Amino acid sequence: MQFFQLSKEKVRCPLIPEVIRLGKELKGKTGIISVRYGKRMLSILSPTLLDEITEDEFVEVIDYDPVKNSLMFIGEQQPDVLLAVHWIVLRAREDINIIVHLYNGKDILNPLEKAKKILSSVKGDSYIFNDKNEVLFLGKSFVEIIERIGRN
Repeated sequence: MQFFQLSKEKVRCPLIPEVIRLGKELKGKTGIISVRYGKRMLSILSPTLLDEITEDEFVEVIDYDPVKNSLMFIGEQQPDVLLAVHWIVLRAREDINIIVHLYNGKDILNPLEKAKKILSSVKGDSYIFNDKNEVLFLGKSFVEIIERIGRN
């Protein structure tokens, strides 16, 4: 995958405090949280302990091109390949604004194939993808995602 860093500036999205609060609710869990932000996506740059997230661990994804397998972002550090999967899921499902991906950090070889697998599993009213090494919770709002995680 190719990464294009459009700016090295620190991300200052107004949703960062809400993502940090959500992470605090997920004590001891490792993963990535991604949130729709207009036509962009705010994300934690790589899998981390979610209750220890700081403002320095965010990137804004501007675009992902699955044909060229290239991701454009703003932020101080290069993000995880997994963010391409989150980008595809958010573009395919307009009813989803937040992804909480509890994940052990194994490499994703093909983001498009991974996104297809997730999207085929979460059709209609399904908002949870559960695989051997990972769980994705999808939701419209922070409140909804906390409730969904609490039930599982």
